[in-house]
Amino acid sequence: MMEITLFYTSLITLLAIFLAYKVGIARGRSKTLLGEGDSSSLLQAIRSHGNLVEYAPLAMIMLGLLEISGVDQLKLHLLGSVFFVCRILHAYGLSISSESTPYRMVGTLGSWIVMLAMALYGIYVYII
Repeated sequence: MMEITLFYTSLITLLAIFLAYKVGIARGRSKTLLGEGDSSSLLQAIRSHGNLVEYAPLAMIMLGLLEISGVDQLKLHLLGSVFFVCRILHAYGLSISSESTPYRMVGTLGSWIVMLAMALYGIYVYII
């Protein structure tokens, strides 16, 4: 069973829907149906959603494969929860400024570190 991956993928899906909704609202406000037009807030919303859907599939696949491989539940929860919090931080940081923010930086670096840890742990599990 993959209940842990199901849980974190469900959380990520809710976040993706929320961010997609924000894109829709920003499109309505700027009356821009395609692209971002001249709207900085629309571009920020698009990139916030886009960035999540660029990283989350690999992270959730890795989490699922580690779960199938029998990795300890506590480790899986740690990886899943840190990744989810980092994606929230990134989205928040991007929503408050088009410039770099501490939230965006921590969210990005944290996501990369979690994904790197999952990849390296996956290689370790395979070798051992």
